[in-house]
Amino acid sequence: MYMARQNYKGPVVWHVTDDGVAPSQVDFSREGYDLRLYRLAPMAGNSQARNLSYLLGKIDPAFPVVCFEDDDRYSADWLTTVERALENAELVGEYRARYYNIPQRRARQLTNTQHASLCSTAMRGAAIGTFRWACERHAKFIDLELWRKHRSRYLFGGNRVCGIKGLPGRGGIGMGHSKDFAGTHDPDGRILREWIGDDADLYLQEARACQL
Repeated sequence: MYMARQNYKGPVVWHVTDDGVAPSQVDFSREGYDLRLYRLAPMAGNSQARNLSYLLGKIDPAFPVVCFEDDDRYSADWLTTVERALENAELVGEYRARYYNIPQRRARQLTNTQHASLCSTAMRGAAIGTFRWACERHAKFIDLELWRKHRSRYLFGGNRVCGIKGLPGRGGIGMGHSKDFAGTHDPDGRILREWIGDDADLYLQEARACQL
């Protein structure tokens, strides 16, 4: 949905890996957007580094790379925003991440100002090589390794991305997925609605299902 609503008018090659136990049904079609879906074998534990390394072998490094995670919420101008930001540096991203755990109904505004979460990171040129390095060394937190290593970087605000945690599927490893997630309790979804508007309805419906 969030890729379909992007207001970016240029061509996009969207590389997607699927390594769930059952293959995902991906129904996406948009003029100028080329979806390439790769079915990988399921593996025990976190498969993010393996999957990203595989994708990096499929891309053309002459073009920018934008991380776009399937469970997070993106504003319609996300791709146009990072396109402009990449004029400033090879590695760009949004600081002060927002995380929301759906089953727990907890929200947290983070204070990160030296790096961006992977879900809100984009890159070009040599930064793609740094990204490859972080993936191939199987860093637990690839975003931290990437932002520590690469020097041509630019961070911006705007809260165009909201990290959504706790949805069904492979368990996440970040703090937002923890049962001890230290966020503000949001029982009526007011904070989530302030953050993402009517898109909150999609996630609050999921939250109610988690409580059944």
